[in-house]
This record gives sequence, structure tokens and C-alpha cells, in this order.
Amino acid sequence: MKWKIFSRKKRKEQWRLIFQPDGDVADVMALPGAVMEGRIAGRYLLASGGAPGTVIVQGVCRKGILAGVDVAVDHEEASEHDVDVAYQPRGGRSSLRPAETVNFEEMMLNAGDELVSTTTDSGDLACLLYTSGTTGRPKGVRLTVKNFVSEHQATREFMEVTPQDKIIGVLPFFHVFGLSNVLFLGLVNGASILLIPQYSPGSLLKAIIKNDPTLIIAIPTMFVHLLMLLERKKTRLPDSIRLCMSGAAPLPKEMIEAFENCSGSRILEGYGLTETVAACCLNPPDGVCKAGSIGLPIPGFEMKIVDTKGKDLLPGEVGEIAVRGEGVTTGYYNLTQDTEEAFIDGWFLTGDMGYQDQDGYFFVTDRKKEIIIKGGLNISPREVEEVLLKNPLIKEAAVIGRKKGEREEIVAFVTTKGEVSTKDLIRHCKESLSNFKVPDEICFMETLPMSVTGKVLKKELVGDYRDERRIERK
Repeated sequence: MKWKIFSRKKRKEQWRLIFQPDGDVADVMALPGAVMEGRIAGRYLLASGGAPGTVIVQGVCRKGILAGVDVAVDHEEASEHDVDVAYQPRGGRSSLRPAETVNFEEMMLNAGDELVSTTTDSGDLACLLYTSGTTGRPKGVRLTVKNFVSEHQATREFMEVTPQDKIIGVLPFFHVFGLSNVLFLGLVNGASILLIPQYSPGSLLKAIIKNDPTLIIAIPTMFVHLLMLLERKKTRLPDSIRLCMSGAAPLPKEMIEAFENCSGSRILEGYGLTETVAACCLNPPDGVCKAGSIGLPIPGFEMKIVDTKGKDLLPGEVGEIAVRGEGVTTGYYNLTQDTEEAFIDGWFLTGDMGYQDQDGYFFVTDRKKEIIIKGGLNISPREVEEVLLKNPLIKEAAVIGRKKGEREEIVAFVTTKGEVSTKDLIRHCKESLSNFKVPDEICFMETLPMSVTGKVLKKELVGDYRDERRIERK
């Protein structure tokens, strides 16, 4: 679908492309095609499952009326006062459509046979993508043509992608990881993309064995599932695979070693954000790969560690990771204050804590907003999570800080592979952690709330969590 919007400054018509919420093969050509035509790409989100009848609207600063189907609205008067009008249908998700939109299929039927490209400036806005919102409200990231070009030049040079490569396309293309480091990486370099429309561990492994891909770019959860299947079937991955790349969430060291021993393929951990059009740091394919490290900055990006005042820190000192380069966003959509706070002297502050070793390799320790302060001491949730994950009966773990009166508690949420008691886990933690780092409470769960890329949504583990994006129908 497409959403018609107007620029107040130039009074010039623009179009913002909106992906179909369900997603299908049309998405593969929709976003690149929109950029070629000089349009702005984005995504319109509809809630499902737990939030029926809910529309998620973000970053909108225009005046508007959302009316029921039987409400009479004076459209001429609304237009004179620059007020948009949208109607809520009686029912049925298929009929829900933002104001002034056209159906994708209708647009295709009315389109011409010739591709018409538009010359754009490098600073023109190409795409609006929203962050995962793992610690707070999602923000719309403004990504320009220059951002995308810089990112793709960097990844092509670093990963040496050629037209002979065949990339596994299992990541969602509405997320920056799949969009940039799978879809665009393949299209720009003429490589093939093997599309897997519905992920399951079995279908992924079957597609890999059947089609002999060269690159597997996936999230940690998928590599964990592959490892379990490979061990169960006592088989290995095809010799055609020259590289596996993991990102979007941390991958435990033990998991990396087990996967490489079982599959015969290397996993390179990388690091990136929506604000950097995905990867900005990666372990070198042909160099030293350090387990637990996110690697070295790829060409076109610079990274450093800074303290709370923006001062550079020495190797080994923990601080906030800062990055700059032509691939870094120009800021957030309609969020001036957030944009100003995210930059210091031209460096983007990622919100991730970490350090750089003597060889220049970077390591992520935690999210800045997730650091737990207990009795005046800083506690790393990730350190506690890694200890919990060493227990063979723990499948997943997430640790947060929670206020109890005037003090901060450490609360661990875990999913298990078998029966294990709270006492057993506390005893296990005490073997590796100082007493003040041992969880005060352990909560057993069937599943942990996760984003589409495998990040635990820790904000949803807080007792009073409420999604502020929702417009509830009463």
C-alpha cells in the first residue's frame, strides 16, 4: 500500500510507501522500487493477537480526525483547516486502511510497464524505520540515501560478496538487519537470495541442505535451533557455506564453540543498530575472530568508548559505545530532543555499554539503561545472565533491576529445559558471582517476551508495563 502525505514547506506531493503488514514476496521489490522512484519508504504496523482492534501510530504530528463509519465529517472544512480524516471500519482487518491509501495490488494493476527512476541527492530521506523498543518507546530512525550507500559499500568490501553468493533470506525484511544485510546486500551485489517465508528450525535446515547456500545471516535463536537439530540428526552443514553471521542479540561463547564444532562452519558475531543501517562492526572473516567480541569497525565507520561526559576511555575501561560515519542516521523522526541527546560532537551514542581491548576489538557488556545499581554498586545484567545460562537446565535468561521500597532488587526471569529449583539456581550463581550480584528473586516462565529478531523485551518484564503506542478501543 502507499500513503499519500504532503510537505508543508514545498507544498509538493510525496508518497510514503507502506509495507503490507503480513509481508510477502512483494516486499522484496516494494522498498527498493520506492527508493528508485524517489519516494520515502516506511512500515505501517497493525497489532495482532493480544491487541485486537488496535492501530499503532507513531511519530505523527499532524491534525486529524479518526471517525466511525457513520459519522458525518465536513471534508471541505477539514481541508481548509489542514485536518486529515480517516474512518474506522465496522470490522474486519482487511478493510482497515490509513487515510488516502491505495491497495498494493490496485497500484500494480494501474502501473506502467516501464521502470522510471528518479535522481536523488545523497542527503534525501530514503526510509523511516522504527527501533525495536526493547528498553523504551520505539523511535522512527531517519535513514538517507547516503546512509544506505555507505553501509552497502562497507559490507560488500568486508564480506567480499559476489554474484556467485547465495544468501539465506530467513530474517524479516521490515527489520533493518534483514533489510540491509540480506535483501539489499544481495540485490546490490547481484547475489541470489533464498527466501524462507515462514521460519521454523526444520524448514530452515531443510532449505540449507537442499540449496547449498554460501552465506547464513541469522539471529542467535536460529543458530541455537540449528545446533539442536544438527546434534539430533548427527549431521553437518553443507561445504558450500563459507560464512555464518550472527547479530541483533548476544550469542554466548559456549554456543559459538558448540556450533562450529558440530556444523563445521564459522560464526562471526557482529554489531549494528537501526541508526547505522545494521552492521557497523564485525569480526573479520579472514582474520582473528574473538569469541564474545563484536569485532572491529567495518570500513566507513569509526567507534570508540566514552564516559558520561563524552571523554575517550582507555582500552579495557567500560563506557558507552559511540560510532560515527556516513552510514549513521541523521536523527529521529519528529523527536528533536531525542536526536540532540543521541549525538555528542558528531558521534552517535548507541546506549550500549562496552569496552575495547588492546587489539582494537570491541565487546558489549550491557545496555546503558539496563545497568542495575544496588547499594551504590553497578551490576551488569548480562554477567548474571551468562552465569545462569551456564546451568545446563536453563534455556533462556533475562535479568532486570526492580525497586522494592528504597532498594533495588535483582530479578531473574528464566525458561528451563527440565526441573530445577530456585535454591539450585541461587547456589549455582553463588559459585561464580559475588553475593551482591546474586539474584534476589527468580521467576520461572514458559517463554520470554521477544522482538522479531530475538531480543528480550525487558520492559515487558516490569510489573507495571503498558504499551504507550496503543490506541485502545473501548
